[in-house]
Amino acid sequence: MSAVIELFPFAKKTKEDIEYQNKLLSKVSLTGKINANNFSANLFEYTDQTIEKFEILKEELIESLVTENHTKVYEELSLKAQLSIDVLKRNLFERTADVGFLATDGEIIKFLESDNIDIADMQDRLQEYVKKYSVYDDVLIFDTKGNLKVNINEQNTLSHSSDKILHQALNSETFIEQYDHTDIIKYKNKALLYAQKIVSQNKTIGILCLSFKLKDELEKIFSGFDLKDEIIALEDSNGVISSSNPKQIRENSRITFTKMDNTLLYKNRFFSVKVKTKGYQGYTGLDWSCIAIATNIQESQPNSEKSVKLTPKLQQIIDEAHERVDDLSDVIINGELTASKYREYTLSPILDNLRTISDTLLENINTSAASLTNIITAGLLSSTNIASKFAIDLMDRNLYERANDCRWWALTPLFIHELSNKTPNIQNLTSTLKYINELYTVYTDIFLYDTTGTIIASSYDQSLVNMNISQTAVSATLQNRNSQHYFVSPFEKTKLYKNEPTYVYHASITNDTKVVGGIGIVFDSSIEFKNMLTDSMLENKRGFSFFCDASQNIIASTHPTLKPLDKLNLPQSYFQHKDVFQKFITFEDKEYLLTIAPSKGYREYKIQDNYTNEVFVATFIEV
Repeated sequence: MSAVIELFPFAKKTKEDIEYQNKLLSKVSLTGKINANNFSANLFEYTDQTIEKFEILKEELIESLVTENHTKVYEELSLKAQLSIDVLKRNLFERTADVGFLATDGEIIKFLESDNIDIADMQDRLQEYVKKYSVYDDVLIFDTKGNLKVNINEQNTLSHSSDKILHQALNSETFIEQYDHTDIIKYKNKALLYAQKIVSQNKTIGILCLSFKLKDELEKIFSGFDLKDEIIALEDSNGVISSSNPKQIRENSRITFTKMDNTLLYKNRFFSVKVKTKGYQGYTGLDWSCIAIATNIQESQPNSEKSVKLTPKLQQIIDEAHERVDDLSDVIINGELTASKYREYTLSPILDNLRTISDTLLENINTSAASLTNIITAGLLSSTNIASKFAIDLMDRNLYERANDCRWWALTPLFIHELSNKTPNIQNLTSTLKYINELYTVYTDIFLYDTTGTIIASSYDQSLVNMNISQTAVSATLQNRNSQHYFVSPFEKTKLYKNEPTYVYHASITNDTKVVGGIGIVFDSSIEFKNMLTDSMLENKRGFSFFCDASQNIIASTHPTLKPLDKLNLPQSYFQHKDVFQKFITFEDKEYLLTIAPSKGYREYKIQDNYTNEVFVATFIEV
């Protein structure tokens, strides 16, 4: 860490101050030896021994300051970089399912097989899908020769494409993902596209292509962090895709690093990290990296009424440093007593200098101890803040997808047709529901119900068929006339989820303006919510976390005994903050840092739609 100290001004200054005081100490000791009589020479020999011991401790102390600063900066940068790319990849995982579902849309298939369907009608249908998912800026349908049949973005005046993604999609049984220059989206420098072939009766008849708003999404991710002294950038093998500070790190530029003491540096002076995604449900997507760069490092000043204790090793270094200063004090006292006994007053100014230096060294040690405490405390507060906001953001983003899924699938022509019939084809409905559920793996079941609220088809759980569900959400769904609305059951136990608590999302299925039934999707809350909490927990920290509502009813838990629908029983005032709340508390006879972050919604979800649900994440880190 000897070279890295240059990156940390406070540690560098502390090192220089202690070295300066040690030099003064050596000079004073030498002066004392020269002027000492036989009776006082041993005093300054002992001073030399103390200086040697202190020199070793000084190195340990400075090393600790650098290491703790290094760890704090590294952990925060790593956390921001890792969360940035992982939350993006979770989002893109959903896109792979979207393109697979939409490629089977009955109206799109009819459009490609017939010359009589109005292009404007198909554009309206595609716009209806995109209204639910504001993550796309274009949906395009091609024939097998690359001729554009229809799209929805008027800015895109394409008529034909020979892009490789179309050829790859025609020859693949699954989706194709591509980020590159493309003639499909000419108004962008590069576009992130998802393509899948459209098949009818075992014959490929076209290609569906979705254009994802990558820059827009990255801006939302980056804006979720306080990046006053940092830059986050996403890059692939060709260079930077996007950065949080385009003035300093431009798109398409290449970021090069140097190494110093196993530390990654940008421009030889900015501390940096580079990470890959951990993936989500086996999906890692395109080979991208996320880079985080610290452009300024300041001494930590935690905004907290309490500090984290130093580790035993650090406390031992501080204690030993205090002992060495005490040794000097003993030398000074013995010297003063000896000088008084032998009336050797020439020692007095030397001893006074020793006392002044000793006091300064003590001040340096205490300042270093305070700094170490600040670094560790501020690091824990900051990292837990970041991780907690990430956890609740994951929840909002995930449930945004659920709210959109049910409304997408409610547009399925087969569902509309069969629910409009007096004798619907249950086998066709069941197979289609199963196909959708295999694409979207976060549901234990997807079911359809008629206007009486009776389930007529289910993707997986056939025991649900013929069950009448009389939830408030079902009644609201069957009375709804707005295709943008969705309805959610309270988080409660339900037979739809093996009598465990979960959310069930509903959307109306309409034929023109007439409601002919509804679709319900059963979110696998016990697995998915717990995974979100686990994925957002700080590594190498002991603790647990919860999702809960405003009344402290637990929605999900990583606690060994507290489970969903139990209560947290914390002071209610902790849940009345609009932003992150942090406090050191005693819980179950142990000391914890508690961090509570409120849900703020995502895109339209809980911000511009018809749904209100006040939820929080509560994270407990043992201190």
